[in-house]
Amino acid sequence: MPEDTDGCQETGRYEEADTMTRWWRRRAAEGDEGVGAQPPSDPNAQPSAGGPGNARRLTGGHITITEVTEGRPEREIARVKISAEEIHTMRARSAIDTLGPEHPDALTAIRELAQVLVALPGRGEEAVELYQHVARTRWTTLGDRHEETLRASAELADALHTTGQLGLAETAWRDTFRAQAETLGRDHPDTLRSATRLAAVLEDLGRAPEAEPLARDVLERRIRQLGRDHPDVLSATNAHAASLLKCGRHGEAERTLRALVPLLEDRYGPDNEKTIAARSNLGAVLVRLDRHAEAEQQIRAVVRSTEATVGPDHETTFTARNNLAAVLHAQERYEEAVPILRAILSGRVALQGDDHPITVATRDNLANVLIDAGHHAEAAELLDRCVRDYRRLHGPGHPRLRAAEERLDWLRSD
Repeated sequence: MPEDTDGCQETGRYEEADTMTRWWRRRAAEGDEGVGAQPPSDPNAQPSAGGPGNARRLTGGHITITEVTEGRPEREIARVKISAEEIHTMRARSAIDTLGPEHPDALTAIRELAQVLVALPGRGEEAVELYQHVARTRWTTLGDRHEETLRASAELADALHTTGQLGLAETAWRDTFRAQAETLGRDHPDTLRSATRLAAVLEDLGRAPEAEPLARDVLERRIRQLGRDHPDVLSATNAHAASLLKCGRHGEAERTLRALVPLLEDRYGPDNEKTIAARSNLGAVLVRLDRHAEAEQQIRAVVRSTEATVGPDHETTFTARNNLAAVLHAQERYEEAVPILRAILSGRVALQGDDHPITVATRDNLANVLIDAGHHAEAAELLDRCVRDYRRLHGPGHPRLRAAEERLDWLRSD
């Protein structure tokens, strides 16, 4: 359990209850009705494809109003749809009112509400607050090495990463990874998942050389355990190739991805998310190797697949279209790249928020293309915002901050 993460320190039981009371009062003040109501069962909950703790995918449902008359069959009068957020808010409130905020069943209900909120635009901070309550309570009542505590720690770390709190996410993942390695062993699936997520945070922090050994170690352990053709090994291979790409080891990354993409296409098909991810990485490598025509062909195919499978406003599609803008930029086709990046920036602001690290990176990318397109005034405005955001996200001296500052100084002196 992270000791240095904001809000994750061990606290007393009364403070825990007060924290949850404040959260519910704030939600009620925002107009959420039905405190203490008992929600209907959730018949539509489906198993999740993955994630910390093997969480379920939580969906909405409906309330059916029926007429019951003696001697006649039951007749449905109305059916009211309710969202996953409404269902799990009611369920959590009912559990807290009935059992108290530290009861195991209440913690499960709070955790499931957090799973819903973290996926909703603008609700990530609330999800983190709920995950913190669950993690602190598990730490206090079960100890720092209990299975439930480790699962809660992983979910909190994942939420911190999702909401763009990268420094806190790194601390949380490091502590979770260390605890799992000591308790479960380095080869345990949960430990390997945490190592993979820690590597992803380090990459997002611009520290790919620290991430690559972690990704390589996970891949080697997966191969020893499962063989080279197991789905988990294929996923770990793609993750390691992405680390090689971000480290600038483009030749190694290309060789890995050239072998991997056909395996994924044969196993899953060309439009599967795993295949798309590997092809997207291959396209990015080809851009770095200045093989632009081939890169554009790969990336346009990825864009078509993501738009068809997950839609135009999904983060996967934004990533694919960002890569397309990169290859257009590399070919000096600036007027084609600029509108693509404008649309991505607008979509990411709506999906992730204005201050999220991935939104900041998109703003930086747009500024770079605008500089080369000769739109210096707009580029300077965007870079000024990036400098402030990078200073907030990474602190002084970070390479991304220095690069943005240098470009901004050049524009202002021009």
